[in-house]
Amino acid sequence: MKKWILLLALFALPTGISAQECDVPKIGAQVFIEPGQMPDDIDCFFRILRDNGLKVARVRMFGAHMYRDGKWNFDLYDEAFRAAERYGIRLFATLFPLTDELTDVGGFKFPSSKRHLAEVDEYVTQVVTHFRKFPALWAWVLQNEPGTGGVRIQETDLSREVYAAWEASRRPSEYDNGYLKADFRQEEFLTFYTIWYLRHIADLVTRLDPEHGRHINPHQILSTLPDYDFTAYRKFLTSLGVSMHLSWHFGMFTTPEYPVGVSLMADIIRANACGNPFWVTELQGGNVTASGAVPYCPTAAHTAQYLWVSLAAGAEGVIFWTLNQRAAVQEAGEWGLLDFQRHPSDRLRAAAEVASVVERYGDAFRRLRPVDAPVTLLYNVESIRIQRRNAETLVSKEPGRQADAVMKSLATAYMAISSWGVTPAVEDMKRFDWTSGAGRVAVIPNMVSLPSDCWNGIRQFVASGGKLIVTGLSGFYDENMYCLFMNGFPLASCFGAEVSEFKVAGDRFSLGGDLTAHLWRGILCPTEAVPERTDHGEIVETRHRFGAGEVVWIPSPIELGSYHDDTAMAQLAAFYGQEIRTALDTLPAVFETAEAGVLMRTMQDGKGSLLTVVVNKRDKEAVVPLKLQRKGDPEVIFGDKAAYTAGQLHLAPDSCVVLLWP
Repeated sequence: MKKWILLLALFALPTGISAQECDVPKIGAQVFIEPGQMPDDIDCFFRILRDNGLKVARVRMFGAHMYRDGKWNFDLYDEAFRAAERYGIRLFATLFPLTDELTDVGGFKFPSSKRHLAEVDEYVTQVVTHFRKFPALWAWVLQNEPGTGGVRIQETDLSREVYAAWEASRRPSEYDNGYLKADFRQEEFLTFYTIWYLRHIADLVTRLDPEHGRHINPHQILSTLPDYDFTAYRKFLTSLGVSMHLSWHFGMFTTPEYPVGVSLMADIIRANACGNPFWVTELQGGNVTASGAVPYCPTAAHTAQYLWVSLAAGAEGVIFWTLNQRAAVQEAGEWGLLDFQRHPSDRLRAAAEVASVVERYGDAFRRLRPVDAPVTLLYNVESIRIQRRNAETLVSKEPGRQADAVMKSLATAYMAISSWGVTPAVEDMKRFDWTSGAGRVAVIPNMVSLPSDCWNGIRQFVASGGKLIVTGLSGFYDENMYCLFMNGFPLASCFGAEVSEFKVAGDRFSLGGDLTAHLWRGILCPTEAVPERTDHGEIVETRHRFGAGEVVWIPSPIELGSYHDDTAMAQLAAFYGQEIRTALDTLPAVFETAEAGVLMRTMQDGKGSLLTVVVNKRDKEAVVPLKLQRKGDPEVIFGDKAAYTAGQLHLAPDSCVVLLWP
């Protein structure tokens, strides 16, 4: 077997060093470099960054621009690196091997052959060796937006060889109940092949340049999560990022919900950074015309909202896509923070104002960290894969049967809990700390699979004092698409009940009078659990004490029943508010009541300082009473200076305020 295949054994290497960690969060933008630009053009772009307080930039290192007529020429990009140095801008350099520059906007995800892999290696060697000497360089982005969204791997001589080695190294699962198992090898290989290719690039970059950071920016993460193994990436990355293009990646959110979407995606990436710094590597900077699934141009107010939410989520920095628009071919004239005359747009001026506030209050931001959430929403990739598999051949349009039903449920639970002024943590069940549940709440919202390797953890979490809330079709399958509700539910003693069956009850239907569910009514047979809710004479919710903790179980899709329905969402928020009340009371700042359309994120330090970012997405003023674990008035460091009075927030429509509590 070829020597390069031996890279498969390198996953035991020590974890990467921490890099791209800022003393104060940084804001920046992509500077798009392309043939036709003159040195004065490039100088102008970096000077604009400096003049607006933006201190970091990203540059896509187009191999097609550097290798022409059989020769390497780096002059165009040398100008960019020298200009960045002149103006004190640090650079994220995105490796972008030779591809069709006219049609391939995002770059290929895997080499097309072993010969192509050798060409990629030559590109990486040439580019890293040349640019590693420039003082402006901060980090290498190993690949732009890895992940295919579940698209299966094209069979090539390279993929066949890696697949054969992977298949030979796989160990059979210890869990086997004797029934047929669904075949997810192609999906699992996609995850592995992504690790393999990123690791291959990372190893080459590290050998050539061990001094600079290594970074990637997953995209469309609410649908591409199964493509990634973030634990494996921790071994060779020094930071993790995310692309957030409202026009491309926010299809399950309405425009007023975009700040919540930013918050959710930031929380997912922060958890998956596994202790490394995390960045918002791409945030939509401007208008789209021909590209993007949804036509959208952020306003200045929106730009500030997305920035503050990202920073309050703990991001080391935010980089806009883009400062200057690409001038030719696909995406020409789109996405930019500048107008066509290279004047700062209202969006750039808003970003500059946020950057100025962060710099001015740098001492505070050096210490502030997101408040640990006492409530965690749990997901697993098996549920996403199974839901996607089931949806492949459907022609019906019911939301509960679509590929995004699992993550849409999680997003809706996130919005309902967030309406109380607390942002829940979001974590993969495989990495969640199940060992001690005392004082903690975990929610499993319509995760159609409960993999066997989580069962003992669930039991331990509840028995040790944790509260578990389970909704929807959670646990319908194990990881192999075996229906767990048949032949004895393995968590019956912990949950105190079993599912009798599910009945189709309508697109949206009332569940016991004060909750709305979607499509299926799950009927429970309690063994030891106490019935909490009935509907049509059947038990649809139970509560069970197990050890020192408890399980609340509603096997009907209440999140999907509340999705984009104001009345149903208010009911869902009330349900969660009641169930997590004890956890809410431990937090330094929350809302007194559920506040639809208002988002608050909180940070604190070890010296008692508190920072709250509050966004009002209502189309009218919001008066929001706060429940505070402190006395005294805050300083409004961004937004309306009169926004806080005597324990209440007075928020203008579509506005953001940032309060610093000393």
